[in-house]
Amino acid sequence: MSTKLASQWALKILFLIGSIALISLISETRQTANSHSIAQQIAPVGNPPPNLLKPPKLKTSPSPPVTEAPKPPQQPLVFAPPAQFRSQIVYKASINNSKVIALTFDDGPSPETLKILEVLHKHNAVATFFCLGANLREYPEIAKRVVQAGNAIGNHSWHHYSHNVTEKTASDEIDNTGVHIYRSTGAKSFLFRPPGGRLNNGLADYAKKKNYVVVMWSIDPKDFLQPPAAAIARSVLSQATSGAIVLLHDGGGNRQQTVEALSAIIPKLKQQGYRFVTVPQLLQMQAGQKQRIANQKSP
Repeated sequence: MSTKLASQWALKILFLIGSIALISLISETRQTANSHSIAQQIAPVGNPPPNLLKPPKLKTSPSPPVTEAPKPPQQPLVFAPPAQFRSQIVYKASINNSKVIALTFDDGPSPETLKILEVLHKHNAVATFFCLGANLREYPEIAKRVVQAGNAIGNHSWHHYSHNVTEKTASDEIDNTGVHIYRSTGAKSFLFRPPGGRLNNGLADYAKKKNYVVVMWSIDPKDFLQPPAAAIARSVLSQATSGAIVLLHDGGGNRQQTVEALSAIIPKLKQQGYRFVTVPQLLQMQAGQKQRIANQKSP
């Protein structure tokens, strides 16, 4: 083969190789362009369902709330004497081993009661308040404060009748007052003081039939007559004995003399070693003393 012919074949071969390379390059460019076009047509998945990414977490039911144990129903406060004093008349307690005394106040509640409560609180003393039903209806909040301060409350009838009454009237007087004691204080009371100290007009008999203790008194300074405070204090201090029940008043009018007398009576009796207790506490002490004596005598 001549040199000229060899040169021609070499050029043809180079041209063929270049053509093949150019065709391949054009083909790849078109494929890449098509791929980008398809990718642009398919929108990316924004929030694929969880099950396409990973297994869903098992949902656990929330624990039920802790149920508190039911609280037992609250028992009402009861002012009652020991069983042996039910349906009995009491003037004082027989206590030999302790110097204790019970202050009692009749005819409230009234605004004067608040002054009495202040004196009792100041000297850390308690008392027993015999309330009229009519006043309980008018001043229920004051009666509530009486009990909240640690004092006892008792029944003094509704109207303070001193004349003879039928059993029906006695029932109305005492039972209705008992209802208002409970409504105003949440307490039940089995302490009854007959108005004027009358034991034979039907009220005391009905109270005994209903298992009340009829609470009288052993010291009466007649403060309802509003004597000077010094006279009231002198009367109480001169008659004070262990187990005594003192009659005073927190209703029925201005009781400033009683309030002033009380401010002298309490500290002076405390100086003599007396403690002030409610009527139920006083009777409980007598019952406890009697039981201890009986236990000592038994073999």
